[in-house]
Amino acid sequence: MLHFAALILFAFVEVTTPTPSVQSKEEPIPYEIAYRKAQEEKKPLVVLVGADWCAACKTMKSDTIAPMKANGQFKEVVFTQVDKEAQPELASQVMQGNTLPQIVVFCESEKGWKKFSLAGLQSERRVKELIGKAWEVLPKRR
Repeated sequence: MLHFAALILFAFVEVTTPTPSVQSKEEPIPYEIAYRKAQEEKKPLVVLVGADWCAACKTMKSDTIAPMKANGQFKEVVFTQVDKEAQPELASQVMQGNTLPQIVVFCESEKGWKKFSLAGLQSERRVKELIGKAWEVLPKRR
């Protein structure tokens, strides 16, 4: 009888124990890993450069990048983020000028690496256009 009670209690605990949220914030891939992945998969590398104190950066993440990710518009690219304050050297190599946020797209063409960028708060349409430019210079996939 004691074993039966323990089994019932265990089953109750298992059923009522809350599970962690599936919609937890997805951590971006570190830049170095994203760069290698973009090379290996022959996809454009899309980098959002921002900072925690930058209101436009937060808006771009929530109003432009998040919906694009949710709609699957980043499936054919490798996406990462660089924090200008946490990684100033990397940010200075990636960015053009000092305006935040910046969305930078790198792609390896037949003639070498190409870089396309937009500075300031951008719409989904503008980011799609920027990614489209990268696809135009990439060698055709077979």
